Amino acid sequence: MSQVEFAFGAVFTPIRTTVLRAEDKDRLAVGELLASSAGELWIADPRAKALKVFSQDGWPLRSLGRYATGLRRPRSLTALHGRWIAALDGLVPAVAILDAAGHVVRRFPLPELDRPLQLCNLGDRWLAVVGSGWGAGSGKLVHIYTLGGDHVESLFSEPRFQPEAGRPYLAAAGRAIYLGHSQTDSFAVYDVEGRAVLSFPSSESGLTRRIDEKSDFAGTLRGLFATACGSLLALYAPDAGRGDYLYDLYELNGAPIALGLRTPERVVGVEGPLYYSVRPAPDGDTQLRVWKLRFEPGEAAEPAAETAQIAASER
Repeated sequence: MSQVEFAFGAVFTPIRTTVLRAEDKDRLAVGELLASSAGELWIADPRAKALKVFSQDGWPLRSLGRYATGLRRPRSLTALHGRWIAALDGLVPAVAILDAAGHVVRRFPLPELDRPLQLCNLGDRWLAVVGSGWGAGSGKLVHIYTLGGDHVESLFSEPRFQPEAGRPYLAAAGRAIYLGHSQTDSFAVYDVEGRAVLSFPSSESGLTRRIDEKSDFAGTLRGLFATACGSLLALYAPDAGRGDYLYDLYELNGAPIALGLRTPERVVGVEGPLYYSVRPAPDGDTQLRVWKLRFEPGEAAEPAAETAQIAASER
């Protein structure tokens, strides 16, 4: 497959830009972001050990700490039935389900794993939790639960190398999950209802082979995002710790749409056809941008004639 470089702005168009205003001049640490049906922005801030809720205009509304939620270190968020928010505790394996006002309506432990990393909603029927397993989930990476907290199954064996050497990332679209790992070059796609692996894309069409040998980018998978509208986005962060992020965009069947997108924006969440990204803003604030694909998945993405100008405008 030929390698085609795209500017991020040649594939995505910005919809809205908002400044998330810092409280007490403390920089917001955005683990994940969720846009609720009530029009609020929920952020898992593991550094502050709290869930932060903002208005659409970026004003802080409330901060929900351990006393309010029972979560010692909120790490990941997902919506349930359009009216609840499920939050994963990254310190003590547990899930808390909250209503729009931030009140806990249900909480259950996760005894099948000891290193909770990420939470996904699977068709409003199950929750998928990523993390190293033990007990019933020993040696597995992904653990499926009912919305009531009953363990359904654990799947995807941990790589043979030490788990500390990398980590898995999960995305969900409907009742299918997409698993990537920072130490591999392929995705695993799993149909939860049919309990069958749909495909294992080869490294030729998978994660890191698209980086040209002449590229100066060296990075590691740091996120995976899927939309029910038909796209899958893989995020890579530079190994050096500084510089632009790099993205690969795929259709849900694994067909590449656009590869090698560079931007300083870090995508932290998706909602419907929209992608949410953040980057530091002056005075300790955080700039939030909302993006949408410029074309429908399945259409060919055309490199912009003025790619350099578009890339410069994103900075």
